[in-house]
Amino acid sequence: MKEISWMPVLVLLLGVAGCAPDASDVAESPTESAAPAKNVRPDVALTNTYWRLIELNGAAVGPGEGKELHMILRGGDQVGGYAGCNQFTGSMSVTDDGLSVGPIASTRRMCQGVMEQESAFLQALETAQRYSISGEDLAIENANGEVTMRFVAVYME
Repeated sequence: MKEISWMPVLVLLLGVAGCAPDASDVAESPTESAAPAKNVRPDVALTNTYWRLIELNGAAVGPGEGKELHMILRGGDQVGGYAGCNQFTGSMSVTDDGLSVGPIASTRRMCQGVMEQESAFLQALETAQRYSISGEDLAIENANGEVTMRFVAVYME
C-alpha cells in the first residue's frame, strides 16, 4: 500500500491561507467610503466654442445641406457659422448675460427645403438679447424672455 505524504498538502494549505487579505487590505464598503463625485461638467465658455443648434423657436432642428447648423462666437466681437445652406458671419457684443448679434452677412446660395429654417435661424440670432449656459447647453432668449434657440457644445477631435 502506498503511503500518502501530507507534507505537500499542508504546505499548499498554509500558502493559500497566507494569500488571504487581512483587514487592512480590504477596501471600505460603499457605505463607509465618501460618496463618489458626480460627473458634472463645468459650464462651457460662450466664445471660441462650436455650438450646434438643436432647437429653433421650440422645434427640433433638421440638418442643412449636408451638415449641421452651428455657430462659433470668436473672441468678443465676431460670430460665424453655417445656417443650413449658407455660411454666415457678423459682429456681436457680449456683456454679462447679454448678447447682441448683427448685422449678419451670408453667402447667397439657394437650397431646396432648408431656406425657411435658415431664415428663422438668422433672424433669431439678430434678435438675441440674453444667453445662459448650463454645462454644455446654451440657451438664447429674445427681448421678451422667450428662448428662441438652444445649442449644445461640440468637442472637436
